[in-house]
Formats: sequence, structure tokens, C-alpha cells
Amino acid sequence: MMMQPPRRGIDPVVPAVTMSWRRIDAWLSRYAPKALAELRPPASWQSIQEAESRLGFPLPADLRESLRCHDGDTSLLGVLPCRKLYSVSEIIDVRETRMEIWESDDPDQAESPWWGTKWVPISGSDGDDHFIDAGEGMWQNHLGDAVHDDQACFLGWPSLGSWLHEVAEAMEHHGKSSWFGAVTAPKVDSSGDIDWWN
Repeated sequence: MMMQPPRRGIDPVVPAVTMSWRRIDAWLSRYAPKALAELRPPASWQSIQEAESRLGFPLPADLRESLRCHDGDTSLLGVLPCRKLYSVSEIIDVRETRMEIWESDDPDQAESPWWGTKWVPISGSDGDDHFIDAGEGMWQNHLGDAVHDDQACFLGWPSLGSWLHEVAEAMEHHGKSSWFGAVTAPKVDSSGDIDWWN
């Protein structure tokens, strides 16, 4: 199935990534401190610049800002509903692995791509990765999902900032949202683990 272009309308006004992370951190501090402790400290500007040098292109602005809040997480399943958030070094390692496997001359790449040259992995597990399109085409900044054994797809989120805002909204307002494909409210079990899936 060919990937359809994103719908273009009025771009939503989305708060800064840092503001959404403040809300997420505050909610985790109150309701799931164990999950908050699994978020890494901010990445350094130097590590981000070194990563961009290895990539050969700049990271999307929302991802740079997010990494300056938290350099990924150390959890097994993920603190947020996106699998485990990658650190700067994991972003580079996962992308390099993907690029080694990726076949640019595969005829299926045009209609149903498995990976893209400017896709930047942001979270994942077991070979399945969420990514941001850092290219300059119609999917620029959109979030997507690239599983290890099938074609990739875009998820309807026009930016990492819009998705993080929705996560903060779901935490604070229990999933009541005007966004399509809204994030459901998280649950915290008796051991302090956060669960977005049940």
C-alpha cells in the first residue's frame, strides 16, 4: 500500500517541547516516580552536535529540544507510549544498523518503504522503531513506525512536539482529547510501573 501524503490544513498551535516535558515530568513525579527515575538526564549540546555530524544532517528541532530535556530512558518497555525512548548514542546506533540492512535498490522502497534515508529513530524495541522524518518532503517532521519485518507507515502526528503535547494532555486529563487518534490515559500499578497499553 502506497503511503498517502499528509493532510494539510491549518497547522495546530503546539506548545514548546520543553513545556510538554515539564508537564510530563510533573505528572510522573506525582503519580509514577519510579518511571520518572527511568528518564535519563538531558543530553549535552556536544553529543547532539556529534550525532548530527555522524548523520550528515541536522536533527529535527523538536527532537533536539526533547533530547535536551531527557536523553532517552532506561526502561524496559518505555516510560511513554512509544516503546523505549532512545538516547543520542542509541539513535545513531539504531539508524546505522537500519542503513546497513536497508536496500536502496529494492523496487518495493518506492511504494512501501521499509526505511528512509532521512528517517531518525526516536524509540523502539526488538527491531521495531518509531522515527521522525528529517527530510524536506511532504512528510517532514512527521512521526512514523518502522517495524522490522514489514513496511513502515506514518502515524498521523505532524511533529514530536504535537505528540508530546498529547501525552501530557492524556496524563493530566485522562485521555479526553480533541485530537484524532488520541493517546489513552496511563495507569500506574502497585509496584509503580507505568502502563499505557492495558
